[in-house]
Amino acid sequence: MHIVVCNRLTEYLGVEILSAILKEQGHTVELVFEPDILAAAFVRSLPGALSTRLDSAHRAARRVIALDPDLVLFPSEINSFLWCAEVGELVKKQRHDIQLLHGGFHATSSPEECIARPGVDMLCVGEGDLAIPELVAALAEGRDVTGIANIWVKDTDGTVHRNAPRALVQDLDTLPWPDKSLYYDEMPGLAREYMCVTSRGCHWACSFCFYTTLYSLYGRDGYLRARSPQHVIGELVAAKERWDLKYVVFHDDIFPTSIRWLREFAPLYRDQVGLPFSCITHPQLILEESASLLASMNCRYVIMGSQTVNEDSRSADVINRTETSEDIRVAVARLKSHGIFVLLDHIFGIPGEDLEDQEKALQFYIETGADVIKPFFMSYFPGTDLSRRAEQEPGNSDSEASLAQEKQWDHFMFEGELSGDDFRAYNLAYALFPLLGERGRMTMMRFGLHHHLAPLSGLPGMGNLILIPRLISGLVGDRDIRPKLYLNYLKTIGKYRLRKTIT
Repeated sequence: MHIVVCNRLTEYLGVEILSAILKEQGHTVELVFEPDILAAAFVRSLPGALSTRLDSAHRAARRVIALDPDLVLFPSEINSFLWCAEVGELVKKQRHDIQLLHGGFHATSSPEECIARPGVDMLCVGEGDLAIPELVAALAEGRDVTGIANIWVKDTDGTVHRNAPRALVQDLDTLPWPDKSLYYDEMPGLAREYMCVTSRGCHWACSFCFYTTLYSLYGRDGYLRARSPQHVIGELVAAKERWDLKYVVFHDDIFPTSIRWLREFAPLYRDQVGLPFSCITHPQLILEESASLLASMNCRYVIMGSQTVNEDSRSADVINRTETSEDIRVAVARLKSHGIFVLLDHIFGIPGEDLEDQEKALQFYIETGADVIKPFFMSYFPGTDLSRRAEQEPGNSDSEASLAQEKQWDHFMFEGELSGDDFRAYNLAYALFPLLGERGRMTMMRFGLHHHLAPLSGLPGMGNLILIPRLISGLVGDRDIRPKLYLNYLKTIGKYRLRKTIT
């Protein structure tokens, strides 16, 4: 069969594994990719005519049809599902014979809403490593596809065949290395920041996290799985031989999964790969030994969730975080003692928190010495524990939870309100963090400069300009590698978009 993967914004590691499996089985797989960075990041702040002009769905549909596929696979999240469904609908209007399959977390968390869209023929609910190759084989042989585990199928009369998920793949080493050529043949510059996943799952179950949705589908027992260190090293060594790798991003939701795994992995990575890398981890995983091992491997950058300094907010009936503020403080100190750059995530809008909590959080982050604080607004993803609780509360019809459920969340950076007596002062303070040393941050806090300057962040266009201080500090220094990598990404996809426009 001829399969086309169609998506926007970034590469998807899940479909890269699927592409490898499908190609091994003799199928062909091609890519239709639309960067859409400007449209997705800023479309809501642009005039209507310009945002419409930036819409790439029609262009993507034309490209899909030109490739004449048998099946189109749309990997999507909550901030891209509407786009994928629109592309699918446009394709279907001209080619009724092309089958449209949607997968990804959003299809799993909101299958009833997704399958109802006109641009959707089938869904993969849950992991698709085994389900999608089985579906493709059945389609190729003309067999019935309505009873395949993990797959939902919609008949032409609207009847939906809903199939329960199959057991998870427990041994991830049985899956092939991802087919990076799917994206890198078109955009080789992406390989400079090589994305790699060593595990699936997480030790924790934060109430706002999509894993609580997956746990409700699969259960928690056995969900956390890790590839062997040797399997990961084999992928990276092969990638180094083929692509121009400069930096590795371990895209696991939590890295490493255990200190035992890291003890085995660290010397292999150091001796056979050795590239600088970044990872996402948890404060309770940063022991002195793990910090030392990460540094020995050339770890340059670590992202950790802090989210709040309010112990009540960390409770199981709010966001269900298990670390303490002292755990965060110690973890940051351990990492920085080894010269590792530390970014902490923080959440605005946690239920029950007020501006006093934000002031305490800012003070705490200044004291820890973290390099960057990245604030997010509380995101009510469909199906999470937090969203289920919010849906049961009265008066939430205009909430972010309802916005998510209605699938109107077509935005690159999940959004919240920055108006009135709210988080503008703290958003501004964190934006300025990269340009301020320890003394500058303390001065800002002592004199309340973030409050005095906060009205400026409400001016038109200022919401997007808060990224500039970090961009500047990253370009003039060498510790915050992310801005340089982001510019490389923009350069890469810009060349790709120009080439596709010309051809």
